[in-house]
Amino acid sequence: MKRISILCLTFLLIQFSNVIAQNWTSSQIERANTAKNVAYLTNVEKECILYINLCRLYPQDFLKYEVANYFGTEKYGDYVKYSTYRQSLIQELNSMSPVNALYFDVEAYKNAKCFGIEQGEAGTTGHTRINCIHGNYAECCSYGMDTAKDIVLQLLIDHDVPSLGHRKNCLNKEYSKIGASVQKHLKWGSSAVIDMIW
Repeated sequence: MKRISILCLTFLLIQFSNVIAQNWTSSQIERANTAKNVAYLTNVEKECILYINLCRLYPQDFLKYEVANYFGTEKYGDYVKYSTYRQSLIQELNSMSPVNALYFDVEAYKNAKCFGIEQGEAGTTGHTRINCIHGNYAECCSYGMDTAKDIVLQLLIDHDVPSLGHRKNCLNKEYSKIGASVQKHLKWGSSAVIDMIW
């Protein structure tokens, strides 16, 4: 039984590595994977933090490995292929200086999880809270995405969001902590809430 568990774990790690590490070095992934030891996070939640950190730490590599050939999702098609928002992200990452990685924060996670559950059960979008306390967080919400890469690229491209608020939050050098929660959503199937603080 123990051997089967080890084999299953090894398979999951290999599968995880194949998704993320196609071009990234092991040292880059290690540096960006700041939530890897948080046992109660799902793999998708950990990978959201990983992808955001890869973009922050290695903007030009992120552009080359993750954005250059990204035009949309399997689920929604190539909806950002000709997006001016995608083009502006390319320009920004091309000239961006690296910023610090974000580290997991339990309070930010609890805040994100509460709001993710609340929105998911109600089928709502936006940032209006009913029962969840609104802390002093920079907040990003993503809807309808199934993978961490799609969640993070939805936020970074910020298609049809003129303020680019999600992108600005994800790349803001002032933030140092992060919490991410992915929940079921009544209307969109899934949603992710990511909260960042100083």
